[in-house]
Amino acid sequence: MLAAAATSATASETVIGGVSINLPVPSGFCELSAGNPADKQMVANVSAVLTKGGIKLLNMSADCQQLADWRAHKRNYLDDFVEYQTPTAQMDQLVASPEAAIKNTCQEFRTQGSQIVGNETANVKAIIEDTLKKVKMNEMSFLGVLAEDANVCYVAQLQKLQTDNGSEKTLIVLIGITVIKNKNIWVDRYTVYKGQDTAAGLVSPLKATIAALSAANK
Repeated sequence: MLAAAATSATASETVIGGVSINLPVPSGFCELSAGNPADKQMVANVSAVLTKGGIKLLNMSADCQQLADWRAHKRNYLDDFVEYQTPTAQMDQLVASPEAAIKNTCQEFRTQGSQIVGNETANVKAIIEDTLKKVKMNEMSFLGVLAEDANVCYVAQLQKLQTDNGSEKTLIVLIGITVIKNKNIWVDRYTVYKGQDTAAGLVSPLKATIAALSAANK
């Protein structure tokens, strides 16, 4: 089963407002397949939730081993996965100045409430721990901006879930907001919260994914 999952293409193609964009699969991840019934249902479920929030799911991939085990019914959930998304309302628009758009996006996130995350690791850890105490079950809570450069704004969210068997699970999602071919692309990387360093540990892998995304669309 793992071998079958690992044959996933290195990139898929999507079209946003008439613009073709390549979406590379992150290293160690495999794309969910429309030809697999379980994969197809998972993508449909995620897409339905995002659509309600004005977001279109472009592509979804997961850790290859987890995906193989999940398909073989050896695990109930995928814990490490990546979603490519785009805001539905902006699909037919072109971003005139990508750098200005990224700067404005980060500024908007920084002004959301009192939860502001800087680049200091201690500050990140403190806010995560504080949020864990406050976030309600099945609720997504915004943590703030983790990093920013000329091409990407990195923000983090925390989600506490109750699984079907009644157990609790907390997910960290790091979102890289970028502009590819003058189109807004969001790259969401999810993982299970395992301690205060979890969010910071996602930054480098997500940066690598976005670098690959940029290179695939030159």
